[in-house]
This record gives sequence, structure tokens and C-alpha cells, in this order.
Amino acid sequence: MTVWLLKMFSIALIFTLITELTTALFLGIRCHKVLLLILLVNVLTNPPAVLLHWLCSFYLPHITDIALQLGIELLVIFTEALIYSSFSVKKDWKITHPILFSVIANICSWSVGFFIF
Repeated sequence: MTVWLLKMFSIALIFTLITELTTALFLGIRCHKVLLLILLVNVLTNPPAVLLHWLCSFYLPHITDIALQLGIELLVIFTEALIYSSFSVKKDWKITHPILFSVIANICSWSVGFFIF
């Protein structure tokens, strides 16, 4: 069971990092500090989101999986947008439209995960 959980968390995190960093590059984000921030923010938000989804699947089986995923994604978007927004006001941080970036990156990430898994 432990190996399965580690594999689940690792795969989810790797796909999220690849997708969101690719989205950032596609949107023209090239600043290394911002790319590192995106990486760290996703390391912070992805594992709790995956854990919450996994636990809720067991303890709240009456909630449909898609509703559960969308609810958790909204929490992740909100959290990441807050973090990106807090950095966007700092000097030398080139984060324009942090809320929009969070929405776009997470929609891309969720879509990739939805179609792969």
C-alpha cells in the first residue's frame, strides 16, 4: 500500500510540474525565479490536493468524483493565485496576471490528469 501511495503521489506531482511549467513557458514566462516559484508552489499544493481527493473518495463516497475534483481544484487555484499575487507586487518579480495564470495552469494540469488517468 505504501509503495502504491508513493507512486500515486509521485506520478501526480510529476505530471503537474511538467504541465504547469510547460504552460508557463507557453505563456511567455521565462524568468527563472518565477519558474522556480511555480515549481515550489506546485510541490506545496499538489500532494495535499491528491491526499484530500484520495481520503474524500473513501470517506465521502456519495460525492461524485468529478465534483470532488473540481472542488479541490478550486481550492488549489485560490491558494496558488494568492501566492502568485503576493509575489507579483514585489519588485523584480515578473508575474503579470497571477490569478489568470493560476486558472489557466490548473485547467491545463487538471485536463491532462483527467485524460491520462
